[in-house]
Amino acid sequence: MSHQTFWKPEKKVKEKKSYSSLGQRKKSKNPIPDWKKDIFAHHQSRPSRADRAEFPLEVISELIEETQGLCQCGCSRKSTQTHHVMPRGRSGRGVKTNAMRVCDACHDRIQTNEEELQGWITTYSLTYGPRFWFDEQDWEEYNRKQAAQERLEAQKQERLESIKPVMDLLTTAAGRSLKTKEIRLLESMDTKQMSVFSVMISDALNNFSKPAPSYGYGERFED
Repeated sequence: MSHQTFWKPEKKVKEKKSYSSLGQRKKSKNPIPDWKKDIFAHHQSRPSRADRAEFPLEVISELIEETQGLCQCGCSRKSTQTHHVMPRGRSGRGVKTNAMRVCDACHDRIQTNEEELQGWITTYSLTYGPRFWFDEQDWEEYNRKQAAQERLEAQKQERLESIKPVMDLLTTAAGRSLKTKEIRLLESMDTKQMSVFSVMISDALNNFSKPAPSYGYGERFED
């Protein structure tokens, strides 16, 4: 009898699953969406704190030309370096309104004399404004915080206007101005609670102002 060969299906090689050291299956990393890449690129492009404190070469050149290369302290010596009026350790940026050309001697003196340092800060504040050391990023952050504060104040004012009728009722009932903690209590109520409270106070005042019924001798009245 001749030997017969039977067909066998090919074996499929199974893909090995990768596991972490804790025996957990490793998750495949999803590709980063383009919109996230744009956000990361934006943040990475922003200059560091140290970079923002450096004076650009064009700022230094302009100052040297404007001061004719002399120290701005009035000592008539030749300027050798650009001084941060608001020190970089106090968030002073490398902007022209925070720059001052000085000689080595005057620079060392200002750096070790807080009174003179504050004097120059005051002078620059009067000349360029109270935030003369701000750069563009500082102004963006400052304006954003100011806008948020203004919105908060507007919401608070709107809330006070909405509870004013209730405050007037309580002031009339108490015969005095409301205390700060009492106003805060009213501010903490939501719209529904305030509506219920307002009706309750109004009804209480109306009933209080009505005279109590009087009955004559022998009159009948119903419960």
